[in-house]
Amino acid sequence: MAIRLQDIADDLNLSKMTISKVLRGQTDVSAETKARVLKRMKELNYRPNISARGLRTGQTYSVGMVVPTLADPSIAQMVRGINEVLRPASYSVVISSVEGDAEVEERETELHLSRQVDALIVCPRSDASDTPQVLKTTTVPVIYVGPTPARFTGLSIGLREAEVGQIAAEHLLERRCRRIAYLRGSRTAVADQRFAGFLEAMRSAGVAVRQEWIVDTQPGEADYRSGFAVMKRLLAGKTRPDGVVAYTDLLAAGARDAALADGVEIPRSLQVIGCGNVAPVCETQVALTSVDLVPEEIGRRVARIALKRIDEKGETSLRSATLSPRIVQRESTRTS
Repeated sequence: MAIRLQDIADDLNLSKMTISKVLRGQTDVSAETKARVLKRMKELNYRPNISARGLRTGQTYSVGMVVPTLADPSIAQMVRGINEVLRPASYSVVISSVEGDAEVEERETELHLSRQVDALIVCPRSDASDTPQVLKTTTVPVIYVGPTPARFTGLSIGLREAEVGQIAAEHLLERRCRRIAYLRGSRTAVADQRFAGFLEAMRSAGVAVRQEWIVDTQPGEADYRSGFAVMKRLLAGKTRPDGVVAYTDLLAAGARDAALADGVEIPRSLQVIGCGNVAPVCETQVALTSVDLVPEEIGRRVARIALKRIDEKGETSLRSATLSPRIVQRESTRTS
């Protein structure tokens, strides 16, 4: 005989509502009670009847997600955080990649809504300037991750982008670097905010920024080669930098390897910090210090908001939020 929700409630001397809250991932259930419920469900091999729940509640127990590309490692980390929250609540996430195409983004968004997802998570393209038309009239809860486009009035979870450049510069300044180069990425609003944070940290420390050490680079697959070539040029100058902040870990890895090939000791003579904390890139040769953009935590936060918005079915008291990045120190910078 199939195990029912009521059977678990009776077995643990709890209300059916409490068991239901655990399944939905609600936070007003104590950790101890949640652990007891999940343990008993596993022991009894209980599986929620999603179809029956859907007929009863009018929900599909799915959350749509639109992302610019699946090639970005931070997207995979974010999805890991989302699943950590959604799975215990018996929700699944359905992902669409738009590969930077505005028309594909519009179409995939419409497809998610036609599937009647209970909420939609949108990671906008870096060049997005407006909200997809279909989202301007939908009643489905929509949560943006990152910068929000014009005329979007819903909830968002983002990163304090200026802090990325700020804490990277402060990290090197605290380790006595004074000749710091900055390898820029693409000319986007996010890149500009990070660079502004870098400049502010340098200004606050009273350290001059030399224009020839602020280098534009081409983003994408050429990051490593760009970083290598730029560092070669910087090392050929009359005055060499003693620190490098790079927009990506691949840029930082290229700069590091160019310096090592030139006989520069890292971190003794040059300290390097990247951005993204991509382990396969950072944990090679002289392991790279990097700015962690906390994608898993962002994923967990956006999933919790999605579940709450689904539960509310109307006006919300929830507010948008921004999280701070953090430094993950490795061998490429000195201990303080």
